[in-house]
Parts: sequence; structure tokens; C-alpha cells
Amino acid sequence: IDNSEDGLAAQLAVLISQSTGRAVRWRAAGFNSATSGQIRDHVLPNLSADPWTHIVLAIGTNDTKNFHSVPRFKKEFGGLLYGLRAKWPEARVVWSPVLEFTRAPAMPPLLGKILEIRATDMNRMGERLCLERGAVPASRLPITNPEAGFASDGFHASEAGYRAWAEHLVGPVLGN
Repeated sequence: IDNSEDGLAAQLAVLISQSTGRAVRWRAAGFNSATSGQIRDHVLPNLSADPWTHIVLAIGTNDTKNFHSVPRFKKEFGGLLYGLRAKWPEARVVWSPVLEFTRAPAMPPLLGKILEIRATDMNRMGERLCLERGAVPASRLPITNPEAGFASDGFHASEAGYRAWAEHLVGPVLGN
């Protein structure tokens, strides 16, 4: 996407505002290709302790594609959840599981199948960690129209893909 207003955080904020009739203040934090451990170690410590009421985590895809082990993901994502809970104990933390790799247009079929096996294991561990550590695991994003939902690179979300993702997450974020 060309503008952050077309990304997941901004589109989710619009949907939350429309659903609640309230103004929404949002912030996106992270960096390209970041893994759970990198977010835990380099982003979380540098976020101001503003009183966020909701935190959405779109994390795990890079851990999976980088072939991090499930025990490593457990340590790093689990530590991230603990850190978020310590910094924002009252916030509703929602995790969006790893995407379905076999649906990404740029993914070679065999690699997609291999990564999908790994994603299943990562998602199982991520859901367990969320339930243990006071976060909400959302259901996996259904990819119904890969041609429209992915950017021209065939891997990252397009504006329409982020919109569909935001629509998918608004219910879990609001507790519906």
C-alpha cells in the first residue's frame, strides 16, 4: 500500500469508530519483516505507555516464513504477550493468526504447503499462549479472493486485503 491510511490499523480504526460512534486514536508500531522476538525486544520497550485500550497483533507470519521453531515462537511471542500485559494490563489484546500460505498468489505450491504445515503449528501455539496469557486469539482470516486481497507482489495485503482483514477483526476487537 502507498499510504498508512490504507493499512490494517487505520482501516480497523475506521470500522471501530463506525461501530461505536466514538472517535478512535490509533497507532501502528513495528517494522518490515519483523518477527515476534524483534517486536518484543525492539518495539515494545520503545513504545510510550499511553493508555491504549485495545492492541491488535498481526504477527507470526514472518516467524513462520523464517523457519523459526515452535519453541522459539513460544518463547518470543509468549514474552511479547507478557510484556504487553505488563505495560497495558487493562487493554484487550487480540492476535490475528498466521495467514494461509497456500492462498498467497506468489507462493510456489510446494513451499506454500510446507509453510502451511508450519503455520498450523504456529497458530496452535499462538492460540494456546493467548488463552494462557489473557489475550484473544481471533479466527484465521479467510482468504476468499486472493487476486483482490494481495498486493502486486502476491504476498502482502492490498488495500482491499487490509479492508477485509479489518472487517474480520472488528468483532474480536470489540468483543462481539
